Amino acid sequence: MILVLSLSLLWLIRETKAVLFWLYLWQLKEYHIGRFIDHFRTYKGRKLLLNKVLILKLFLIPFFLSSCSFFVGEIALLIIYVLETVKFFYDLVSKKIKKPLLTVKTVFLIIISIIFLISFLVIFFYRKDLILSLLIFDILTPFIVSGIVLIFQPITVLLRNRIIKKAKEKRKGLNNLIVIGITGSYGKTSVKEFLYEVLKTKYNVLKTEKHQNSEIGISQCILNDLNSEHEVFIVEMGAYGVGDIKPLVDNIKTKIGMLTGINEQYMALFGSQENIIKAKYE
Repeated sequence: MILVLSLSLLWLIRETKAVLFWLYLWQLKEYHIGRFIDHFRTYKGRKLLLNKVLILKLFLIPFFLSSCSFFVGEIALLIIYVLETVKFFYDLVSKKIKKPLLTVKTVFLIIISIIFLISFLVIFFYRKDLILSLLIFDILTPFIVSGIVLIFQPITVLLRNRIIKKAKEKRKGLNNLIVIGITGSYGKTSVKEFLYEVLKTKYNVLKTEKHQNSEIGISQCILNDLNSEHEVFIVEMGAYGVGDIKPLVDNIKTKIGMLTGINEQYMALFGSQENIIKAKYE
């Protein structure tokens, strides 16, 4: 019983870390399913889904299907979870843990995910296949968290549209504001930062912060940070498909546009080099 309790507690800790990471990744990809899937075409992305620890966990599954080797499987899994828990607390203390920025949406998704974890543990706790169930849940965590994100996506889309509409209305009232839009396949953030450092010596300047290059991110920046005292607003604009830039331009009414350059980045999302060029020139 002590072994089962230990495994359950350690599982809950490692799953909490996993939930925070996968929600961080979804937030990083701006909850864009195309960008999220495209991430796993990269070397780092493939390692997330298929690594040595995951392969070892898959190898342990047969141990829990045989009564003769069940105890060996439990001990092996306990060692893995102990090491993962130590790594979690080390990352926590050294501030290396990857977690999403706390917004209303991420807090909601974290709470729902944690409730789901605890509910799963409670439901399966007295079952004979508890440890096997926890292990399978562990392996499928990326898909489970992604499922939770996608289930609640319709609600967040409604809230997103409301935020965008409010930001658009606020922008209409700032007639003297000079908005500079920066887009391109690369160099957007660097150009934004250089331009900000130059212009702030003479003007009251606001710039979008890191990862605020989408319609919702820019809208939140307008609502939270932009005011009538700002003379220049520098906006980084990301695009992941044809038609993404035009709404940004229409909403924030850019007066100056900067195109840093175009290459084959996000080719899988755009479909062709011609589509990338078309999108960036919007």
